[in-house]
Amino acid sequence: MRRKTVALISLVITLTLALTACSGASATTANMATQGETTTAAPASSEPVKITLMQSKTEIQNDLQTVIDDFNSSHPEIEVELLGTSGDNYATVLQSSFAADAASAPTIFSLSGPDSPKFQQFYATLDDTAAAKILPDSLKPEFTVNQSLYGLPSSVEGYGLIYNADMFAQANIDPASLTSIDALVSACQDLAKIDGVKAPIGFAKETYFIFIHFFNWATALDSNYHQDLADVASGSKTMADIATVKQWALDLDKILPYTNKGLASYDDQVAGFSAGQYAMIHQGNWAQQVIDQNEVTFNYGFIPYPTSNNDKLAVGTATAWRVNNQASVEQQAAAKTFLDWLITSEQGQTYSADLLQFIPAYKGVKAPAGKLTESVANFVSQSKTVGWVYNTDFPTGIDVDGAAAMEKYYAGQINSEELLNEITAAWVKDSK
Repeated sequence: MRRKTVALISLVITLTLALTACSGASATTANMATQGETTTAAPASSEPVKITLMQSKTEIQNDLQTVIDDFNSSHPEIEVELLGTSGDNYATVLQSSFAADAASAPTIFSLSGPDSPKFQQFYATLDDTAAAKILPDSLKPEFTVNQSLYGLPSSVEGYGLIYNADMFAQANIDPASLTSIDALVSACQDLAKIDGVKAPIGFAKETYFIFIHFFNWATALDSNYHQDLADVASGSKTMADIATVKQWALDLDKILPYTNKGLASYDDQVAGFSAGQYAMIHQGNWAQQVIDQNEVTFNYGFIPYPTSNNDKLAVGTATAWRVNNQASVEQQAAAKTFLDWLITSEQGQTYSADLLQFIPAYKGVKAPAGKLTESVANFVSQSKTVGWVYNTDFPTGIDVDGAAAMEKYYAGQINSEELLNEITAAWVKDSK
């Protein structure tokens, strides 16, 4: 019994000494790390999670690097590396990257529009982000597949009728009262009497402006547009069978006498508005820069195009942030942390608005300065938007064919019923 007791005591002493030695080694390692010395014994958790980001807008690349540098300094647990951008070849380069090794492809990348479906298999779900919780429901469909959110818009753009507030005041017109086409027509009758006005409403003649943007009202206001447009493509319906499209055509007949019939280029349209030749133009917030260059002194703002009693702006996204689902779980979590910081934090919002000039797609988020950009952000914040259906449901080629039909209508060669017939035929052809 005594030998066993002595042996047991010896074992306890040996273990105690061993634990003390290990503790001393750990303390030494910790001290080395604190003093900035290199050691291979540092715990793995001290290494930042490294992620990469690639985006398509060359004009913001340098400013985005500034944003990322700040994030990295304030989030030592994450290291974001900004990859080079390739402009017009962006989608091709991105596709090659995923084809070579999806796990090593960019952790965060921007993509939207026609190229988006090609990468659907690589999108991580983003429903669990803080940004998703403040994204208006009206903007979610473009990024939703099987009820899961796969994209976070980087910014939005919006369009409607940009109006000359001074002219409206001169004609005693309250812009908030233009909630129907009949009210718009009545206002046009008064605006046409103002000296210098060539046409109360100016449209631009480029394909996107004369047809795509304008016809979007006809489709986006249809609550079942996805199925209805698919039925038109298959030949089982005509455009005239869709109530909002038919109403859009009837409303077009009403405003036709008060338009410039789409005969101005974009530059001339905005210049004409700046010079007081048009009381309103159908345009988007991208016209802000040209209006500023023209040193406009009158007040102006946005109102919705009121077909089908619409009270919303058409708002959509050029790009959206995506997260690579082939990256590690830790990298995906780090990517979401960065995007939430960029979109929802005070510092991220300041960078987005003031440096990157992003119009927020989210409710209650800071917007860049500018009458039109602030107006778009206000409509978004109130969830008073309709989407850009042409990003998802318009067939390739309809921009040219639809514009040709609009030109014939404005020239008096066809009426509004024949216009819808021509759009229907073009839709079927371009959908094949």
